[in-house]
Amino acid sequence: MARTAYHHGDLHQQAHDQALAVLRLEGDSAISLRGIAKQIGVSAPALYRHYADRESLLAELAISGFAALRQQLLSVEQHAPRAALIGIGLAYVAFAQSEPNLYRLMFGGRVLPKGAHPRLDQAGLGAFNVLQDTIARGQRAGYLKPAPLSLMTATAWSLVHGLSQLTIDGHLPNADAEPQLAEGITSLLLEGAIAHTDAHTDNNEDTP
Repeated sequence: MARTAYHHGDLHQQAHDQALAVLRLEGDSAISLRGIAKQIGVSAPALYRHYADRESLLAELAISGFAALRQQLLSVEQHAPRAALIGIGLAYVAFAQSEPNLYRLMFGGRVLPKGAHPRLDQAGLGAFNVLQDTIARGQRAGYLKPAPLSLMTATAWSLVHGLSQLTIDGHLPNADAEPQLAEGITSLLLEGAIAHTDAHTDNNEDTP
């Protein structure tokens, strides 16, 4: 990979950007602090002042990934419960498809075990909470069953995560090949989660 120009004072961000470029092209196994230092034209000791080790650099990449995922989920319109839940699922899968190697790193417990990086755990929780808040709104509107919120959220997260993983690993068609797949699967999950009472209508309105 071509060497980038280093400007005094922005080494932390330069290293982050270079590592992200390597990750996108080659995966996390291709990232080393010495390699990144060489690519941006600084000494390895200089880079170690910003990142204690390779894992801390990978954790920073994953943190930025969760922040980007959270923003993508927050951009989904929340007015109607059904549309919001399907939109969250589509946004989640779209993120994984656009950043497959970053997505693998974010959820790769072998590389970044849970509990080892508290800021990373908090970043993951921030993205998780967007989905949880969406489900909670659906329950308050009477659209979703009044099942335990944690169970409903874990079920929805498991579905979109599994769908994303299968898609980026080539086991399911991507969005270009089958644009209705993610929406269809998400809708199928909703059929089992909808509160089939007079408390909601089928026109996606937030009827209390």
